[in-house]
Amino acid sequence: MLKRKLGYLLICLLACVTLSNVDAGTNDSQEYNQTNHYNTPKGFMNDIQTIFKGNDGYYHLYYLLNSNYKSENDGTEWYHVRTKDWDHFENLGVAIPKFVNGWSAVASGSIYPNSNGFFKDLPTTAILAYFTSYTESGQHQYVAYSLDDGRSYHPYNNGQPVMRSSSKEQNARDPYICYNDSNKKLMMYLAEGDKIGTYASSDGKNWEYQGATILNQGSLGGKDLGLVECPNLKTFYDSSSGVTKHVLFFGANGYRYGSTTGTYYMVGQLDRQGNFVAEQQPERLDQGSDYYGANFYQESGSAVISLAWMGNWDYLQGQILDDQGEESKHIGSVSSARELKLVRRDNKYILESFLKNTNRKTNSVSYQSNSETAPLSADGYHRNLLTVSRWHSQEISLNFQGNSAALTGHIRIIINQADSQVLFDYNADNGYYEVKRTSSKIIGDKQANYERSYIIQSGWSQQKECHFYLVADKTSLEFALPNGQIYSMLKLSTDDKMTLIVETSGSNTLSASLSNFEP
Repeated sequence: MLKRKLGYLLICLLACVTLSNVDAGTNDSQEYNQTNHYNTPKGFMNDIQTIFKGNDGYYHLYYLLNSNYKSENDGTEWYHVRTKDWDHFENLGVAIPKFVNGWSAVASGSIYPNSNGFFKDLPTTAILAYFTSYTESGQHQYVAYSLDDGRSYHPYNNGQPVMRSSSKEQNARDPYICYNDSNKKLMMYLAEGDKIGTYASSDGKNWEYQGATILNQGSLGGKDLGLVECPNLKTFYDSSSGVTKHVLFFGANGYRYGSTTGTYYMVGQLDRQGNFVAEQQPERLDQGSDYYGANFYQESGSAVISLAWMGNWDYLQGQILDDQGEESKHIGSVSSARELKLVRRDNKYILESFLKNTNRKTNSVSYQSNSETAPLSADGYHRNLLTVSRWHSQEISLNFQGNSAALTGHIRIIINQADSQVLFDYNADNGYYEVKRTSSKIIGDKQANYERSYIIQSGWSQQKECHFYLVADKTSLEFALPNGQIYSMLKLSTDDKMTLIVETSGSNTLSASLSNFEP
């Protein structure tokens, strides 16, 4: 009997080792999964496609998923999830598959509910999806329709594109579709290199060019934003003036501005042809390196909810290792949801962002410390303002007050894990902050892109106090600053523990609280 038990235990141990080896370097590895953010079930994810409210009372969204990342059948398709609270998501599976119905891989686009009966040959319950497919002859726009609340889609227009690129090299992608109540036409906003083209249609199949929003050096004061992607259009009601503003969102790079790829917005109006006419220069929606392929839900006339892919093409397709030293093929999560509101500040409109987190919080702790009683190092920093080790998924609230008239000096917030570090260095005297990060999990020629530091102007300086709200998870950090600015970033780590360190060179007092985020 004893031999049989020992034999059974040996088989179980061998099975565990085998499973671990199978997971290493596969599309199913779980080591980069987060606790307080949505994780793709397998493979590699990127752009968020559309967010809409379903008949079931849930918020639904699609994103691009490559479940065969770096393997055969490589390419993206639309994956479908739903949520009631923006924190807990239910996977509903692939909605628009790749390499079928005449299209190739399925890239970015948007949906249009047929609730107003615009498409006469489909019921009003139908949902239509417009998307780009990268084919051998170029970037073409396709349409598919759903009759089961967006769970599955069938080819429309006999599976033929409704718009073809003029050449294989032309940039023409990521159609955003909406209805223009003034001209009773369907409108398409299409990313076309350094501009967003505007098209109108009376039947959803044939499109007429209306004009474009130009985003080149001439229109942006000598500094362009490179290749433009993922356009989106929303409205915001300004209660102070009683007017409604249109806001055009899009993805672009910020290399000419000392930044990286990210999500941008412009405030303006639509002309009679439906072209977006900017009234202000572009602003970055999120200051961080990993808020891209964003999408938006119009919650009310004055509030919009946004989610984005937490990733960056500059490094995320590089060599990222798991704990077995194998190249990871399962990476991808979605940002925390945030509410956007339009405010007028310094004679221009600004979108303020506020993180929405409803997950259960446990094991809450509070701390009080003063730089006057903390030891002073030779370099002028009070090193022990706060040092605490916690679980990797945390809500962190840090409130600083100046011991004199205002906050002074630098405030450093450091997140350490066994395989990564993030340094947030805020200068209270001038409002600038620098963000640096390192990770032993990324190797090769993309490591320098990941570890590049960025310096941002917060617009918040010489204040009596300053509050930072941080959402920390296993592989991400989202910093919320006191003026509605957010910095979102990945931190490539597989460590379940983290250490928070706070230090200052000024005469400042800290009140801090931390809570575990529970799944």
